[in-house]
Amino acid sequence: MHLLLMAQHFAPEEVSGAVLATELATDLAAHGQSVTFVTCAPNYPGGKVFSGYRNRVYHTEQQNGIRIVRTWSYISPQHSFWRRILNYGTFSASAFYGGLFSGKPDVIFSYSPPLPLGVAAWLLSRWWRVPWIMRLEDLYPDTAIAAGVLRNRFAIRFFSALEKFLYRRATHLSLISEDFRRNLLQKGVPADKLSVTPVWADPGEVRPLPRENQFRQQHDLNDSFVVLYAGNLGHTSAVEDLLDAADLLRTQPTIRFVLVGEGVKKAELLDIAQRQQLTNVLFLPFQPRERFAEMMAAADVSVVTLNPSLARTSLPSKLFNIMASGRPVLAIAPHDSEVAQVVERAHCGIVVQPGDPQEVANQVRFLRDNMAQGAEMGQRGRAELETHYSRERCVSNFEDLLKRAAG
Repeated sequence: MHLLLMAQHFAPEEVSGAVLATELATDLAAHGQSVTFVTCAPNYPGGKVFSGYRNRVYHTEQQNGIRIVRTWSYISPQHSFWRRILNYGTFSASAFYGGLFSGKPDVIFSYSPPLPLGVAAWLLSRWWRVPWIMRLEDLYPDTAIAAGVLRNRFAIRFFSALEKFLYRRATHLSLISEDFRRNLLQKGVPADKLSVTPVWADPGEVRPLPRENQFRQQHDLNDSFVVLYAGNLGHTSAVEDLLDAADLLRTQPTIRFVLVGEGVKKAELLDIAQRQQLTNVLFLPFQPRERFAEMMAAADVSVVTLNPSLARTSLPSKLFNIMASGRPVLAIAPHDSEVAQVVERAHCGIVVQPGDPQEVANQVRFLRDNMAQGAEMGQRGRAELETHYSRERCVSNFEDLLKRAAG
C-alpha cells in the first residue's frame, strides 16, 4: 500500500503535535508500507526555518524509510491571525503540487489543522481517484472561534462553509474523541463516516524514570515539589490559573512551578509573573525531544489545562504523555470535557474547574503532602495508557482503517 500522508509539520525536528503524525508514518513504513509525507520546512515553534534547511519550492529526502516531500510556505516569527492564515493557505496550496509529483497513492491521509489542507487532499483524491481520510485533531473553525482567535464574520462564514464542504467530500473522518463524534453528528455527518482513534503516547519513549535527574539538577529543583506544565502557551490553555495558584503558594518555598513551552501567550504570562514577583515560577523553552522523558520524570505532578469554551472541541495530547510518564495529572479543565473524563475514569489525577486558582493551590498542597497517593495515581495513569492509548495499539487501528479504505 502506498500512503500519501499530508501534515504541516514533521517531527523529530520539531516538538509539536507533529510527533504523532511522524510516529504513524514511521511505524507504517516499518510494517512494509510505502509512505510519502508531504510537509513544509521545519520551523515550529519559533517561525524560523531550522538550521540546515531552506524554505524551498520543492525538496525531497528520506528518513526512516519515509519519503519526505517539503514544499514552500509563508513562514514568519510573528503569529498574528492573518499571518497564520497566510501560512496555512500557502502550505495548503503548495502541498497540492507536492502530492501531485509524488505519484499515485492507494490512500490519502491528511491532518487538520490546518483546515485548508483538506482542499489539497480532496483535489488530489479527485485527480488520482483514490480514497481520502481526513484526520481531525482540532475542530476548526469551532476551536478558533471559542478561543477568540477567529472573530471576523466573513472569515467565520468562509471557514464554516469550508468545513462542511470538506466533511461531505472526505471518504472517511478520523477523530480523536467521542466529543468530536458527537459534534460532527450534530452537524449532520453520517455516523458510518466517522471513527475514533485517540491521541496516544509511546510508553517505550515516555516512561517512568527516576525523579532525581539531570533536569532537576540543571534547574536547581532538587529539593522542590515540582508542578510541571509542558506544552503550547496558547489560546486554548488556562495557564493563568496556574500563575494565580503560584501567587497563593508563594509562602511555600518547597513548591516550584515550571512552565516549559512557547506560544502566543508566553509574553503575557511572563509579564504577569514579573509584575506579581512570582519567584516560585520558572519559565523554560521547549526542550529537545531526547530530553523529554527526563523532563517529564522530574515532575511531581504534571498539569494539563483547557479553556472552558474549548471543552468539546479540543483534547490536548500532553495528557497522554503525562500518563505515560507515571506522574499524577492535575487537570484544570471543565468536568464535562474529555480530558476530565479520561482522568476520572482512570483515577490518575485530580480535576479542577478552570477559574478556581484557590482550589488549584489546595490540590497542589494535597499532592505535596500525600506523595504516596500521587504515586498511585501515576501508576494507574500509566496502566490506562498502556491498555488504551499506546502507540502500538493506535497505529494498528490506523493501519486497519487505511487497508479497509484501500480495499
